[in-house]
Amino acid sequence: GSQPLTIIEKAKSVKVTERDPVTLECTVAGTPELQVKWFKDGKQFMPSRYYTMSFDNNVARFRFESVMKEDSGAYTFKVENEFGSSTCEAVLTVLGQSIPPSFTKKLPKMDKILGSSIHMECKVSGSLPITAKWFKDGKEMPDSAKYRSLCHENTVSLEVSNLELTDSANYTCSVTNVAGSDSCSAVLTVKEPPSFLVKPESQQAVPDSSVEFKAVLKGTPPFKIKWFKEDLELVPGPNCLFGIEGSTGFLNLYSVDILKSGHYTCHVSNDVGSDSCSTTLNITEPPKFVKKLEASKTVKQGDSTRLECKISGSPEIKVVWYRNDTELHASEKFQMSFTDSLAVIEMRHLGAEDSGDYICEAQNPAGRASCSTKFLVKEPPVFSRKPSPVDTLKGTEVSLECEISGTPPFDVTWYKDKRQIRSSKKYKVTSKNYHASVHILNVEASDIGEYQCKAQNDVGTDTCICTVKLKEPPKFVTKINNLTVVVGEPVELQAIVEGSQPISVLWLKDKEEVIRESENRTITFMENTATLQLAKAMPASAGKYICQISNDAGTRECIATLTVLG
Repeated sequence: GSQPLTIIEKAKSVKVTERDPVTLECTVAGTPELQVKWFKDGKQFMPSRYYTMSFDNNVARFRFESVMKEDSGAYTFKVENEFGSSTCEAVLTVLGQSIPPSFTKKLPKMDKILGSSIHMECKVSGSLPITAKWFKDGKEMPDSAKYRSLCHENTVSLEVSNLELTDSANYTCSVTNVAGSDSCSAVLTVKEPPSFLVKPESQQAVPDSSVEFKAVLKGTPPFKIKWFKEDLELVPGPNCLFGIEGSTGFLNLYSVDILKSGHYTCHVSNDVGSDSCSTTLNITEPPKFVKKLEASKTVKQGDSTRLECKISGSPEIKVVWYRNDTELHASEKFQMSFTDSLAVIEMRHLGAEDSGDYICEAQNPAGRASCSTKFLVKEPPVFSRKPSPVDTLKGTEVSLECEISGTPPFDVTWYKDKRQIRSSKKYKVTSKNYHASVHILNVEASDIGEYQCKAQNDVGTDTCICTVKLKEPPKFVTKINNLTVVVGEPVELQAIVEGSQPISVLWLKDKEEVIRESENRTITFMENTATLQLAKAMPASAGKYICQISNDAGTRECIATLTVLG
């Protein structure tokens, strides 16, 4: 690009003694082609052997090797290019006597970077020769490889190479000639760009906690600090605070969540440089049961089942199952798995001993959690003792009793002819542990029928049936028959009966006389058949024979006549 003209450093007015060499100097900036001209009292200088004019590296010089008094005056410098022109003026005073030195260009305040070098330069007016001495914080500096001083006519300079922090000081230049001396001072500050003495360590944290990153810095304060997550600059807020305390840079993050995981970069700068370094934050979530085990579960003995729950959280999650605080291991009976956040335990051929509290415990580096279920293995009810059929009389009390095996509690219900019965004036229903009964009070004809007991628990049911009948008085199916025999012949009277047992049989003769067994008589009652046998009929055997049958419900009789022929 093209640049308009500027004069960066103007020529300085100068006082000298006759026959001293003098150089007027201007430094310019601008786009070529630059044309430079020198004038005195409005008249342009042309090339001559009395003076030299040069222009290199943007520095224009006008030089007398030996000045005369008549060279005194105002000198004008003019520089021009296609964009315009610029001028400046300096006064040259040439005297007959010696002139003490004075600074026309003093040392400026200086900032430099550690490890670089510096060229300090002053311009001095006054009679030559001029000598210079340099002082650092008031102490004279001898020349060395590190410090090199130069003095050429009106220019004095000091070069310092490979600057160290200890080179920060107040530098003084003292100049002397035959007529006197002068000095000027300025401060040099050597600055170090920032770097990390201790980098921030990677952090691991759980959600809702606070995290602090710290970095120890080296370099020249003041520092500016910025923090980035991935490539986004962080902005201070209620959950983010950062800054510098002394030589420590920090970043505090409060109530962090999963989204705060990632790479963090710390960028530090001062007015001479910058540096950055990165670290990571890993937010780990403790395990959490998204779907818990059901609060309780009941299964039937011998069955198989599974328990399952769903767990969230950061890997690696380790799952352990317990029954009543004892850890369970994989076996024929138990198979455990944990895939896609689902924890499962498969259980086979269960027995009562497998009942208990089952606990699933999940653990990762961030924490642990557990949930549990009450697990019951039950046996279904089975009637181990059933009531026998009942024959009873009106007005009596009947008790039907059962024993149940299996896992209590049982839900026991009684039915008569399929209709449920409950305790009342008629029935007394009881059920306790493994025992169930119903008492029927004051039996009537309407109580006859089929009674059913049903026992139930969570895993099964069983029923048993019992009939209740009223006792019937005995009845003759076939009665004894009249009989005629000849003396000496055998006799057999026989009746077949039915009715509620037990039935008793009594034989009578001629109303009153009870017949007992004797040598000649045999009485039997088997399989509902009542028999009276006489081995030989006698004339006295003739008469009326009565067969009387009885049970709790009543008595019946039948009569037959035995005739004995002589």
